[in-house]
Amino acid sequence: MKKRKLRGFVLPSIYIATIVVLAISITLFTKSLMPLDSTESYDYSVPVFSEEDSELVNENVSSVLKPSMPYIGDKVSVLKDYYDLDGDAESQEQSLIFYQNTYMPNTGILYQSDEVFEVIATIDGTIKDISQDEILGTMVTLEGESATCIYYTLGEVNVKVGDKVLQNDIIAKSGQSEIDTTKQTLLFEVYMDGILTNPKVFFEKQINELD
Repeated sequence: MKKRKLRGFVLPSIYIATIVVLAISITLFTKSLMPLDSTESYDYSVPVFSEEDSELVNENVSSVLKPSMPYIGDKVSVLKDYYDLDGDAESQEQSLIFYQNTYMPNTGILYQSDEVFEVIATIDGTIKDISQDEILGTMVTLEGESATCIYYTLGEVNVKVGDKVLQNDIIAKSGQSEIDTTKQTLLFEVYMDGILTNPKVFFEKQINELD
């Protein structure tokens, strides 16, 4: 029986085909490992808020902003509260200021501290007046859109008439008056639409309600 032999050109052809297939496979595999073109930018982020949503958020934040307390300091307390004509007899009695054998109803809130404390603007506004009172010492008037705040018994004053101030700006420091010469005090009055108002009512108002 004769043994068949592959012709001489068959084996080289198989070798060449194998090499070509191997080369193509290596080329494709290498391309799959190449990094993405750095010149191209891809944005896979998905926006959570639209521009309209952001405007609504900002509006909601500003609408709940309230007037600030008129001072900075954790050692400040209320010495005399506002004299409320509609209040009960006990609270009215505690809101009287005694000076030279005379009882006077407190027209604001009188704060006190053993240490000097900073006095700030409760709202945005303009300094309309700085003057002296015989009993209450130095006073500063801050006029806003629909509210006027008057600060009495001040020490050092950091503003001048005509200055425009923003909420929480420091305008003065506490001082002493003839009412109490032993404590650092601040008497704070508020007029809303020209009417003397309990500062507690003012503090609970939203800023946009004062415009």
